[in-house]
Amino acid sequence: MLIANHKTRNPFYKPGNWIVILTFFIFSHISYAQQYHCLGKVYDEETGRSMAFVNIVANNSNIGTATDIDGKFLVVSETPINLLRFSYVGYEPLVIEISGEANNLVIHLRRSATELREIVILAGENPAHRIIQKVIENRDKNDPEQLKSFSYTSYDKMIFTIDTLEIPEEANEVGDSSSYKIKKFLKDKDFFLMETVSERKYLAPDRNHEKIIATRISGFKDPLLLFLSSQLQSTSFYKELIKIGDKNYINPLLKGSFKKYFFMIEDTTYTPNFDTLFIISFKQRDNTNFEGLKGVLTINSNGWAIQNVIAEPSATNDGISMVIQQKYEFIDDKYWFPVQLNTDILFNNVSIEGFSPKGQGKSYLKDIVLNPDMVKRDFKRETIGFDLLAGERDEVFWNIYRNDSLSERDQKTYSFIDSIGEKANLDRKVKTLKALIDNRLPVGFMDINLSKLIHYNQYEGLYLGLGLLTNQKFSETISIGGFWGYGLHDKRAKYGGDVTLLLNRYKDTKLKIGYYDFATETGGTTFFDDSENAFNPAMYRQFYIKRMDQTTRMEAAFSFKPHRYANLNFGFHRDKKIPTYEYLFQKSDTYIEDNVVQNNFHFTGFSSGFRLAIKEKFLQMPDTRISLGTNWPVIWFNYTLGVGGLLESEFSYNKFDVKVEYKKFFRYFGESKIIIRGGFIDKPIPCANLYNGMGAYSKFAIYATEAFVTMDATEFLADQYLFAFYSHSFGKLLFGNRRFAPELSIASNFGIGDLNQSQYHQGIDFKVMNQLYCESGLLLNNLLKFQGFYSLGASVFYRYGYYHHPIISNNFTYRIVLNYFF
Repeated sequence: MLIANHKTRNPFYKPGNWIVILTFFIFSHISYAQQYHCLGKVYDEETGRSMAFVNIVANNSNIGTATDIDGKFLVVSETPINLLRFSYVGYEPLVIEISGEANNLVIHLRRSATELREIVILAGENPAHRIIQKVIENRDKNDPEQLKSFSYTSYDKMIFTIDTLEIPEEANEVGDSSSYKIKKFLKDKDFFLMETVSERKYLAPDRNHEKIIATRISGFKDPLLLFLSSQLQSTSFYKELIKIGDKNYINPLLKGSFKKYFFMIEDTTYTPNFDTLFIISFKQRDNTNFEGLKGVLTINSNGWAIQNVIAEPSATNDGISMVIQQKYEFIDDKYWFPVQLNTDILFNNVSIEGFSPKGQGKSYLKDIVLNPDMVKRDFKRETIGFDLLAGERDEVFWNIYRNDSLSERDQKTYSFIDSIGEKANLDRKVKTLKALIDNRLPVGFMDINLSKLIHYNQYEGLYLGLGLLTNQKFSETISIGGFWGYGLHDKRAKYGGDVTLLLNRYKDTKLKIGYYDFATETGGTTFFDDSENAFNPAMYRQFYIKRMDQTTRMEAAFSFKPHRYANLNFGFHRDKKIPTYEYLFQKSDTYIEDNVVQNNFHFTGFSSGFRLAIKEKFLQMPDTRISLGTNWPVIWFNYTLGVGGLLESEFSYNKFDVKVEYKKFFRYFGESKIIIRGGFIDKPIPCANLYNGMGAYSKFAIYATEAFVTMDATEFLADQYLFAFYSHSFGKLLFGNRRFAPELSIASNFGIGDLNQSQYHQGIDFKVMNQLYCESGLLLNNLLKFQGFYSLGASVFYRYGYYHHPIISNNFTYRIVLNYFF
């Protein structure tokens, strides 16, 4: 234990902090009792960062307090304060001597050379288990989202910078060095600053809406970066899965956690109300492999609730490392509720002249109201909404919500970065990023449709083209688009155009009319509102498509959102399809002269379809809507009515298509995903509108999800089918938390189908999948990571069962697995 004289400096010059001091002085006069005070702030000696939740005890008592989430503290005592004792897990204890009132203490704690070790409790049960068990038993009672309802206002602030303490002192002596320039730049400002004010309301069991009412982002006016701050951490530490960044981690406060987590009581103190505070460290047990956490809990015996928590992933991350901090208070003397949240981010995969940038996010919750009267109609479609005036708030508005007024450093960050943002046109770059997510690149009042620039399949070969469509600069209600392209292998041009009219923005009501002359996959199936994101691994199947039809299509479609979780579409189409392969469709009652190939099929019909995603969450901004996903199954359904005799149509039929996608996370076991697809056609029609087997075979190629990778693309033909694509990722369960820890996944795909009147289809080779098709594979993901943005892995699949090949080696296929981290 160290005893040291304190250093002085005044970090409490801001008006908000003096209000706290005056409040205590006023209280002391009212209570007619002499009270003594010490104010200060605690920092990490090595990094200079403020330290939250450091335990502080005055004199020789056991009654103490802790620093807040900003590292500030206020010690109040009825007797003169002579000593202050500071303790924190992983740091050396510190005792300082006090003489008189001390209102400007600056405390530095030194990291301990030892880390939390897993020890064997020899005499009976680990005493920390009794306390943690009490917390688990009271988990539902203390979980804010188990309340009937609540509302609050949140002020959020995030900065990105580099700790100048990391830059060696000798950098000051070399005026032209990169380190010196960085240190000079960061002397009075940071790289980035963002503030937001939001109003959140919640109604059990799952109604949730957050409205961003103010935002300011240095260098930007576009609010896209708000998506980052909305995804940093879970608001409550009582959830089964704790979200940090884009990953979910197993909460240590669950039944059965003693076998997975090691807990240790580090300290015990008392509150002025004589409640006991237990400071308990936790870590993932040795030789356990799962997505776990490590950190420190402060448990209050009043309700056995979390008062403070600091947590971070157990595994070392080569990309982005994050640490979260949460502080809870006893609101209305009834319920514990979070009041402050911190998030520290370290970008390990980004280097600025050899130094890693860091992010520091802070959230302050105020105006907390528990169990207010709310009804379902108070909640809008989107989970996160955006006030149109949010980017135009003045300083008077901001100062109502800020925890402290902006420092001089913050003001310089805004003024300097804003000027750079204007010169560099950073908002235009953000709009470009948003467009890339939607496969659109803005150029003036037009967008380039990136999906029409280049693609590859085995029929067209390399396709090169250009697609253009108007954006909101042209019109907010009308969009006009068109494309032209050429396949270097089939040596044919493709072109088309459409007009879309936005009738109702709130319900996303649209009317679309289009004409296209292009190539479509024989027996391919698409669903309304399917994602065509180029980063979706399912899109890689297009590389293996061999058989296509030259299609001329006229269509009209009307779509809208009848419900917050559903999209509905009605359409009319007229297709003329010409097979690009020798094919004869010949019914038994139809005579076609020998050696004559029927190559002109007309299909006219009506369609309807929907996409249903129950409890899907959205971030709604003025010009962008981002899905935050759902824990429920997502369902697609299409119905097509073919009408013979209408506009030269030769075929009458009913066609039903369905797709279901579902993900499920299992504690300590990983995440499973299953996709089920099925279709049925009631009458014989040409193969162009039937179903292929969704094959994607190549001996060695890129892995495509939602496809049979050991099946040739033209191997099967069906008028009814049922396919299941199952995969399970074990994450780090098998390889642990080592620096090199590839993630193991397994996959199994199954299919069965049938084809009535298969003799009608002549001139092509195909099989009927009237027996169960089986394949399974093993995938090693993240063998190689590249700058934290994407990774490469490897996989092997084997075809077995009824359709296995006699030569064993022909049943294997090998794939490169490409994953993106966004």
